[in-house]
Amino acid sequence: MRVEKDEMDAHSFVMTIVERSSYLEASADAVWAAVKTPSAFRTVTRGLLAMPMIRHRQDEWCEGETVIGWVFLFGFFPFSRHHLHITRIDDSTQTLSSREFGGLIKMWNHDIEVSAIDTQHCLYRDRVEIDAGIMTGLITVYARWFYRMRQRRWRALAKGMTR
Repeated sequence: MRVEKDEMDAHSFVMTIVERSSYLEASADAVWAAVKTPSAFRTVTRGLLAMPMIRHRQDEWCEGETVIGWVFLFGFFPFSRHHLHITRIDDSTQTLSSREFGGLIKMWNHDIEVSAIDTQHCLYRDRVEIDAGIMTGLITVYARWFYRMRQRRWRALAKGMTR
């Protein structure tokens, strides 16, 4: 989906929205607990990208925090000095939202939602709004691949979680 948006200064840009959902064989509570950790993030992104600034972090993400540091594509190719701001962690709706930017990426607004299907299964959803100016198309191709791979890893990770 491509959306045209006009800015107040009459400058317009093309924004792309990428959405992907997966059925997970774990309870929503177990998956939600993992979503809130940099550890799970490292697990589902290993080899796809690396963020050394959270390499050894063991605590949960905190609403309102900002993490700034280099992002490496495929774990070794320096891509950008990235800013990741956690804007919302809502336990009642099991939603985590971040607003991010860096390098070519002017906007990477990411929402993660976990919804219970029953006591042993849930739906995991990634939704990201991307603006990378004239590079939006290329970044979108990467994002589609990245979230497909990431959700495949979430499915594998969920199978080992306590239901």
